[in-house]
Amino acid sequence: MKRIVLTLCAAAMSAASVFALDGSWRGEIAVGRSKLPLVLNFSDSAGVVSCTLDSPQQGAKGIAAKVLHCSSDSIALWFTRIGAKYCARLAPTEIRGIFSQRGAKMPLVMIPEAPLEDRRPQTPRPPFPYTVVDTVFLAPDGAKMGATVTLPANMKRNTPAVVLVSGSGPQNRDEEIFEHRPFAVIADYLARNGVASLRYDDRGTASSEGDFAKGTTFTFKDDARSAVDFMRTFDRIGKVGVAGHSEGGTIAFMLGAERVPDFIISLAGMAESGKQTLLRQNGRAFDKAGIAGKDKEDALALIAHVFDIMAEQRRNDAVGPIDTDSLAAAYGLSVPPAILLQLKMNQTMLRSPWFDTAVGLDPAGYIRSVKCPVLALNGSLDTQVEAGPNIAVIRKNAPKAKTEIFDGLNHLLQRASTGDSGEYGEIKETISPDVLEAIVLFIRRL
Repeated sequence: MKRIVLTLCAAAMSAASVFALDGSWRGEIAVGRSKLPLVLNFSDSAGVVSCTLDSPQQGAKGIAAKVLHCSSDSIALWFTRIGAKYCARLAPTEIRGIFSQRGAKMPLVMIPEAPLEDRRPQTPRPPFPYTVVDTVFLAPDGAKMGATVTLPANMKRNTPAVVLVSGSGPQNRDEEIFEHRPFAVIADYLARNGVASLRYDDRGTASSEGDFAKGTTFTFKDDARSAVDFMRTFDRIGKVGVAGHSEGGTIAFMLGAERVPDFIISLAGMAESGKQTLLRQNGRAFDKAGIAGKDKEDALALIAHVFDIMAEQRRNDAVGPIDTDSLAAAYGLSVPPAILLQLKMNQTMLRSPWFDTAVGLDPAGYIRSVKCPVLALNGSLDTQVEAGPNIAVIRKNAPKAKTEIFDGLNHLLQRASTGDSGEYGEIKETISPDVLEAIVLFIRRL
């Protein structure tokens, strides 16, 4: 997910009463057509006010502020790290002002932050009626992988277990995003229903060793295989499956083709090729930007050619820059200058071993080779891994798989309005209870 560089500035507005400036305050600024949530964390110690800024949607926390001014009715903050300023009036129920950055001025109204249990009600909280073990296992290259094993109470012999594999990008063992912790929620539900689980930090993330930037889907597949092997070492564990979200679903199928897990659960898993998935995502982005007709058609055709070259370069271990202008001319494509510029920028911004490998990855062949039981769950509002085409690939290549498209769920399998990624942090639900129930029912019927 791209991160937008922010800058904050504020102008004083209404009068305010005297009150203690302490605790967290939340608001949002307009970034184009989207809303970006921001959180100010104040601490008042003996009359000395300090502050930090969080941008939950971007995963940025603890950005230090310099308090330029603070009185009973106004405050001015300077965020050196991001070159932003916030000047506002104070009141007991709101902070109202202007957030400025590099000439942009955006109104920002902050209100007291609701407790986390209200914002994310599904997040598990102790005491737990099961055993939680923080542990470490070794990846094939010797990297130590930080993990959590959750074991149901009163385990019997042959207790089923699930290894949870995250989607693309470096993520911690809870697959935490926008304060949601979906893997923690899944592990909790499984344990309460007699199923053990293991979840782990991606390599180079949180407490895991290794270099994430050098990894590809095949690297992460081998990490997941080590996690399955480790899960099998626990006493009273029976069948061990892999439940993967998004790219993790692809990894589950790859492991299934290698006869590693006893069953597979794909949660919004990518079954179409990486190239097709990214082309669909680009197409939706063009639609939102008002790019249509021949401009959209030619732009997608050029991107497809770029992806083909990336994949070929990776196969031949000869990665190099791609001349998009010459490529467009060679195929007679008339592409808007802004898109050509973005493609040139992406040559340095986005290309990596993972990306070049992903565009050439086609899961269909792996899916055809899977012999173990398969459950594939997708949401009808998924805008990242479109449900219909991906489920169709699974049904074609694994006709015995149990598949279901849940109406109204997004890529995180939350109940959503549009499915756009901008909603993820606004929704209180972490994962639909219907999905949790479907997972447990499938495991019980094995």
